[in-house]
Amino acid sequence: MRQQLLALTACLAVAAPVRLNAQAPPAAPAPPPVAGSQPAGADSILLPNGWRLTPAGKQIEVTDLPLNVLALPDSKTAVIATSGYNAHELSLVDLESGRKTAVAAVPQSWFGLAADSKSQRLWWSGGGGGVVLPFAVGRDSFTPSAPVRVIPEGALPAEVDTTTQRGLPGFCTGLLFDEARSRLFALCILSKGENKSFAWGDAKTDNNAGGVIAVLDPAKPEQPAVIVPCGKRPYDIALGKNGLLYVSDWADRKVLAVDPETLRTVARIPVGDHPNQIVVHPEDGRLFVACASSNGVWVIDPTAGVVQETIFTALFPQSPEGSTPDALCLSADGETLFVANADNNCVAVIDVESPRRSAVQGYIPTGWYPTSLATTPDGKTLLVGIGKGIRTEEKKSNKPEAEKIAAARAGAPGEGGYYRIPFPHIGTTLSGALSIIDLPGEEQLEKYTDQVYRNCPYADEKVRTAKYERPTAIPTQVGAPSPIKHVIYIIKENRTYDQVFSDIPRGNRDPSLLMFGEDVTPNHHKLANEFVLLDNLYCNGHVSADGHPWSTAAYNTDYIARNWALTYSRREGIDDDDEGDLSTAPSGYIWDACKRNGLTYRSYGEYGGRVSEPDGTLRIEGRVPGLVGHMSPKYGIPKVAGQPARDTDRVETFLEEFAEYEKNGDLPRFVVMSLGEDHTQGTRPGAPTPQACVASNDLALGRLVEAISKSRYWKETAIFVIEDDAQNGPDHVDAHRTIGLVISPYVRRGHLDSTQYQTVSMLRTMELILGLPPLSQFDAAATPMFESFTDKPDLRPYEHVDARIDLDAKNGRLAYGADRSEKMDFSEYDRIDDFELNEILWRAIHGKDAPLPPAVRRAIAYRGLELPAERD
Repeated sequence: MRQQLLALTACLAVAAPVRLNAQAPPAAPAPPPVAGSQPAGADSILLPNGWRLTPAGKQIEVTDLPLNVLALPDSKTAVIATSGYNAHELSLVDLESGRKTAVAAVPQSWFGLAADSKSQRLWWSGGGGGVVLPFAVGRDSFTPSAPVRVIPEGALPAEVDTTTQRGLPGFCTGLLFDEARSRLFALCILSKGENKSFAWGDAKTDNNAGGVIAVLDPAKPEQPAVIVPCGKRPYDIALGKNGLLYVSDWADRKVLAVDPETLRTVARIPVGDHPNQIVVHPEDGRLFVACASSNGVWVIDPTAGVVQETIFTALFPQSPEGSTPDALCLSADGETLFVANADNNCVAVIDVESPRRSAVQGYIPTGWYPTSLATTPDGKTLLVGIGKGIRTEEKKSNKPEAEKIAAARAGAPGEGGYYRIPFPHIGTTLSGALSIIDLPGEEQLEKYTDQVYRNCPYADEKVRTAKYERPTAIPTQVGAPSPIKHVIYIIKENRTYDQVFSDIPRGNRDPSLLMFGEDVTPNHHKLANEFVLLDNLYCNGHVSADGHPWSTAAYNTDYIARNWALTYSRREGIDDDDEGDLSTAPSGYIWDACKRNGLTYRSYGEYGGRVSEPDGTLRIEGRVPGLVGHMSPKYGIPKVAGQPARDTDRVETFLEEFAEYEKNGDLPRFVVMSLGEDHTQGTRPGAPTPQACVASNDLALGRLVEAISKSRYWKETAIFVIEDDAQNGPDHVDAHRTIGLVISPYVRRGHLDSTQYQTVSMLRTMELILGLPPLSQFDAAATPMFESFTDKPDLRPYEHVDARIDLDAKNGRLAYGADRSEKMDFSEYDRIDDFELNEILWRAIHGKDAPLPPAVRRAIAYRGLELPAERD
């Protein structure tokens, strides 16, 4: 593909996005009341996060998170491989008819797909199974061979416990087949436990590497692989024109050059954050490396072993992190590079014909979160794997068969060898797609580009300003003064709007979905009625694993976006390194922004962990660098050893410290607090009932608000309350819609605010109050909560409501789901299967025979996880 080369206006070493016309990017349209398909056009979808979808091309539905797509030599068929929450499937697709002609399901897979064009063989990464999965590709079929082990037997000492793994040691990632030598190279990531005990032989000096490179002989799959340490978290592997192998180190901001004969690393080339996929230019050998957390592609000159160019793929030149380039491919002639901007829901089209003179020519709109790319050999078609889906629909779920539920509860694999998810859950609402797009000419690309900008709510000016006409206590300029000086941010766990507030008549509700109404949550209801009711608030996160990063960093790295789908579906995930390089966004968390701007801050439980003292007592310390020394040491330490702490006890600890702040006048400018007993412990025998857990959470919140409202700080304080995610419950609008509260003398009393807000809207509002710049494109683009605030304070204090039910009520052994709840690990919020807890809570409250309500997702269809045998 050849497009007209656009002149560069910046240094030749950096290619910034260039518009195809002279007009400024159009502003995003004002959001409608709720997410979903929009009247402006059947193809327009407003996501719960405020971005729009208008996917180009023809869409073929597959399961979620297609990390690999491969166009076959005939340019008429393609292979797409999915590795998300639902079934991991390898699909053969007829590109002309859009029909899937063959589907193979496996228990677990991951990024890594290599092919031998001569023999019609391909190899798929088995991910946490520790294997490579071989297949022969027929005209309309896949024929699997026995999985090939990557880490040889005996590499781990016999005493190492691997019972937590469903497969063999190691997590298999990128693959490369060297056709000239008939060798298969495989990358593998070790778990922390495996790495510490690995028998490295002569390579003991490198035994903290975390990853290995292996070479296998496909003709002799029984022959043990040769393995050598390679990087911290190796992701992709490519063969350079100079004969060296190149490996992207996902966690270490480097590309490693590896000798293919010795497998030893001979050079380490620094690149951007989270380097992932690599492609090699067919003529001059340039290496293009997508760097997900750096908004760009690093181009390496293999001869010199240095980066010769950086191509930024974000839509605007000053964009903070948030584009997430996570896949790339070259056109057949090598003149055009395509890059998937996962979080911008588009593909960047870049002219790379002349080294050091690359130019972003435009963008192609896609479905939600593109994760893989390929072009057909004939140069006519772009294939895009879509991670989270492309269409809107409400779909009722059929009650699963009893034997399938029992198998899932027992952890037994179902048909096809993978684990069926029998209950509605946020993960089962996800679907993927293969987009088949004719490569556009200049005129069509300009139209596509204009559409991408219309879909995007972000613009560079939003980093500094947030427009609003009516005066409020929220500044419209970053750094402008606010009468609010202190922000208290409370993060709770996993409730939807309809579960809690659907008994409030003035909100958008479905009372049939009520689970914890005013009798259980009188303070939540009183606060919503006295201050502001938010009935159109959505969580950016799907589950706790990504919900807490969204709630505190306004971003979700590519690692988290991929990894939670594995761990929450009972598959093996990838361990982050000890420094958290894969989990942490480049700009850090909101407390890091406070530190950079000289603001005091303190955390009560959020991102904290227990540390044992020499005397056997416990204290809480920060699990991330910015919170070390900034944690309340006793917050969350249970009063009864071996039992989770109650929220009433947590708030009592906070109020003890707050009394000192009141006395000394040193309340931190920013306080973040984890208050998550509304997560519940299910119906675990002897634990508080679900209602008692939620009521404890409610009373704790009421007491906290009352204490602050009667203190010296009330006149200059705002309290923000939100769930980290809404995965645990049903909602008639969307599975992401949640409860939230804003409480302050400057909040509009008795107000209903139906503006569409997201988690990042709360973050943006807090940042404006504190004078902080946004952390990512998402909080910059978010609508601040101006509508909930006024500029006239009302200093009336809040009076808490005592609990209306017994906070000490305990689950009995005959409670619905008691046996399953007893086996769950409630020591952390994200260590249990939330889809199963959701089912237990629903039937414990509504009756054991109550039909489960379907998950609703306005932007993406609800769909259960289908078994191969159930397909048409």
